[in-house]
Amino acid sequence: MPLIRIYTDEKGEPRARIVEEDGNYVVSMDVFKEVPAPPSDAELLQIGERYRVYVRRRPLLRGVCEFVYFQFPSGVQLINAKYVGPDDPETALQGLAKAYQEEVAQSEKPGAEQ
Repeated sequence: MPLIRIYTDEKGEPRARIVEEDGNYVVSMDVFKEVPAPPSDAELLQIGERYRVYVRRRPLLRGVCEFVYFQFPSGVQLINAKYVGPDDPETALQGLAKAYQEEVAQSEKPGAEQ
């Protein structure tokens, strides 16, 4: 049975959800950051005709991280960053936070390929 817990920051604010099962972890952070467009290499998952969700995956530590983008009529938001793999959740959370910052910075570069 998976173990699920909420990770809180130094202020006591919820920062991430951590799921552990069989030595693997899922560390998930909700981020809600507006970006100009989803990355061009993101996979499109269309929900009905109206909503578009994009997922971009990349290696992180000994696992993988996923960035989930939601496109709506007035813009695009990066809504979630997630790590899946065997690394300690504290280490994974630090790596995920850095990867999230890099993802946002990449999308905000002038002339960034989207």
